[in-house]
Amino acid sequence: MKNSLDEIIDSGLAHVFPFFETHPEMIKFLRDMSLAVCADCTNITPDMQQFPVLLAEKGSGLFDANFSAVQGQVESLDPDFKLACAAGCSYCCSSHITLTPQEAFRIALHLAANCSEDEFVRLTEECMVATGNFVSGQLKDFAKTYFRPCPFLKENRCSIYEVRPILCRNWISTDLEACKKSFNTKNKVTVPQNALIMVQKDLIFSGQQAYLAGFGIEGGIGSFMPMMAQILTDFEGSYAKWLSGEKLDGQM
Repeated sequence: MKNSLDEIIDSGLAHVFPFFETHPEMIKFLRDMSLAVCADCTNITPDMQQFPVLLAEKGSGLFDANFSAVQGQVESLDPDFKLACAAGCSYCCSSHITLTPQEAFRIALHLAANCSEDEFVRLTEECMVATGNFVSGQLKDFAKTYFRPCPFLKENRCSIYEVRPILCRNWISTDLEACKKSFNTKNKVTVPQNALIMVQKDLIFSGQQAYLAGFGIEGGIGSFMPMMAQILTDFEGSYAKWLSGEKLDGQM
């Protein structure tokens, strides 16, 4: 393994630690949680037929359980904390999204199993258009300027809701007006977030990335549209490259 588990996890959580710099016990807790995520994947191996699906399902399942528990704790400590998110609200669905490769493969297989051929082709083309002039190595610039409705958004509802990326699950708000302002200014207005809730996605990302590193597989997150465009146009080739240790388009 190129880097130790601790190094990979610390790198994945580096942007999170500053929020808890006065609470070293929290930093240790976050590290331990990511290590637990890594350990919980040991019965899922690359030789399994549904490897990326099983890994993505494991990640989203752990996230959903952790998220619900943490949300309950936050609400018990802050009676004014209340999610503003509701079905049909899609102000955040034009923003730049990141996801793991296993989530992208899971979405692709879900589309193949549930879409007509025409719909699959249309969605593939829309992902390619959304990818636009993406250039490898310039992800930050792409993310800063990206603002367009998600191809999987239908009548303000997510058409892949059951397999949506963890980041989408974690993208919450307690202030609907802030969401509207952010949307109307193309994300120039920041929507307030709760750090303890928002870090839940990073625990899954870093834990699974560390696990995949043990097989020589790149498990870092990447840009939603470039990764989906590559996988939807060449699933088998993309999957073989990923298993061999190559990064996918848009992957950090």
